[in-house]
Amino acid sequence: MTEQAQDLKRGAISLWHALAQGLGMNGPAGVVALYYVGLAGLVGGAMPLDVLLAWLIYLAMTIPLYEWSKIVAASYGWAAIQKRAWGSAVSLFASVTYWYYYMTGLAGFAILGFASFAYLLFPSIATAYPWLWIPIVIIITVEISLLTYYGIKPSTSYVLYTGLAEVAFLIITSFALVVLAGSNNTLMVFTPAPVNWNWVLIGVSMIFGITTFGGMNGIIPVAEETKDPKKNVPRALAYLSLILGFTLILGAYAQTVIYGPSNMFNYATLPDPGIIIYTKYFGIIGAGLLTIFVLNSYNSSAVSFANNAIRMAYGTGRDGLIFPKSLLKINKHGVPGNLVWFTAIITIVISIIAGELLGPLMGGIFLITSNAFFTYINHMLAAAGIARYHYGKSTFKWFRHLIIPVIVIVALAAAIILAVYPAPSYPLNYAAYVAGAYVIVFFIIYAIVRSKYRDRLEKFGDFSL
Repeated sequence: MTEQAQDLKRGAISLWHALAQGLGMNGPAGVVALYYVGLAGLVGGAMPLDVLLAWLIYLAMTIPLYEWSKIVAASYGWAAIQKRAWGSAVSLFASVTYWYYYMTGLAGFAILGFASFAYLLFPSIATAYPWLWIPIVIIITVEISLLTYYGIKPSTSYVLYTGLAEVAFLIITSFALVVLAGSNNTLMVFTPAPVNWNWVLIGVSMIFGITTFGGMNGIIPVAEETKDPKKNVPRALAYLSLILGFTLILGAYAQTVIYGPSNMFNYATLPDPGIIIYTKYFGIIGAGLLTIFVLNSYNSSAVSFANNAIRMAYGTGRDGLIFPKSLLKINKHGVPGNLVWFTAIITIVISIIAGELLGPLMGGIFLITSNAFFTYINHMLAAAGIARYHYGKSTFKWFRHLIIPVIVIVALAAAIILAVYPAPSYPLNYAAYVAGAYVIVFFIIYAIVRSKYRDRLEKFGDFSL
């Protein structure tokens, strides 16, 4: 278990391939299909405000990570970051919780998102064959596992080319919808006016709203395989922040003004409001293209989540903890092949359990709501840690290393509190309990590791290029 496996392939991908990891994890067309509906159900015509605020918060969250990506480059990037900020215990916490985030994001947003959207397209088939989502889950998981098995460059190339086409399609059609909306265009949707200036409601919705840009920082785990990572990963983070911000804010605005700000709560009750809008204004071809891009978005998101889950597990196992040596062997494509199939099995199990208990749609939403707590906590720790790190190095900058981290910590602490009280409706109110149970799992793991492998724990998280 302490033997070190052959390293991942250094310099295998470019800046743009690294950017594709975050683009794929976010899945912008999938956001249009899933998150816009959820947000509209929470805040109605104020959805564009919610998306704008979510982007600003996520941008603030990205700045400390931008700073950290100039310091560390490792497949378990979050573990390496927290080691330098807070030490081995927090480093292991980052590894365990971010692996959970990647796995539940893979199962919840990507795999169950694909199955749910496919079901909504053909409701009569879903009614006749209510079990059909299960073979869909298995088939998609095997397909994306094959993509990840054959190497980081082929998988990120697929995500990059289809992802840029997806972004171009969403931008062009959103501009067209804005033009077609004519006199319905209004800046009121960037205020709480549609919800009677209820800022508390806007604040409560942020636990879900911030996850609209989830995956934007998914670039970090492929740093070890990126050319000149301490230069290209920060650039990729900056470029992707702008690309996703522009695309998703514009899309939220276009959907709202074309459907009508006062009608957005009704929009949230439709099975596929995006498809309905595109059918009305762009015909069957436009709706068909959106459908293809949404399905591809979930598929490419699954590839990116899987890539990151595999690399987090690989980095953790390479340091001699949790994941055994038998899973770490690098195949001829530069990937830990056994970990690919281990990840696939776990994904299928999580997807089927969540789908059976809550249905594929709500099961997916439940999983991504539960994992939000861990990305928030890790971002708060990374934000505070960058201030601590630079203060110790005498390279402290007030705005980047103090003001921005304070904004991040306050915003995310508020999001966590509002996710618990006032609690969301069933079953999402149980998401916090699931996250809490997983924290207990971490403490059990930590106690075992500290007892049996103290020397490995002390060195855990040290690796970086």
